Amino acid sequence: MPYLLIEHLEEISEWLWLEYSHAAQWWKDKLIFTNVREDEREKLAKLGSVLSETVTKFPFECSKLIVLDLQAEEELKPEDIEDDTIIVVGGILGDAIPKGRTKEFITSKMKGVKVRHIGKPQYSIDGASIVTKLIADGKRIEEIEYVENPTIRLDNLSEITLHYAVPKLNGKPLITPGLIELQKKELGFGEEEINDKELLEFFEGKREL
Repeated sequence: MPYLLIEHLEEISEWLWLEYSHAAQWWKDKLIFTNVREDEREKLAKLGSVLSETVTKFPFECSKLIVLDLQAEEELKPEDIEDDTIIVVGGILGDAIPKGRTKEFITSKMKGVKVRHIGKPQYSIDGASIVTKLIADGKRIEEIEYVENPTIRLDNLSEITLHYAVPKLNGKPLITPGLIELQKKELGFGEEEINDKELLEFFEGKREL
């Protein structure tokens, strides 16, 4: 079985921790984190192997590395992957409009590695990890179902839209476990009422709740 390597590029927020934990459920002891600060090592070691060095400087054999990049020209195929392949995912929380940060922080700094995409949609970190695992297990991109920008109902009146794609397995969206509960907590459900205008402005980045 190949390895999944996450180049850690964000602060460990509750949201990021949920995504990392979900990726770990799929990759188990084949998960590696790189670019990890000393004060983060103990926490991330609960999910996988931890390295302080960035993948862009680590002496991995380049022929064994595949970097996943939304801007890559070639798609990832099962035949690209061998048992000792290391597939690199950027540990970046996505933007509603992709900004090419994987290319900026990883791909452009690594010469001689294979660069592949996993389809046109932008996935979350755990979503990309799941799609990659399915491909490593023999599926092709066109065989993997997904839903783009899924809407999640929080209660009878309120809902949120995730601005990325979520892979599906047997018709069921594989939404990050705990994400709905986190959103309810962050939006103050059960504490005070939030009107629709405030909710909309929050998701447009115009206000805090």
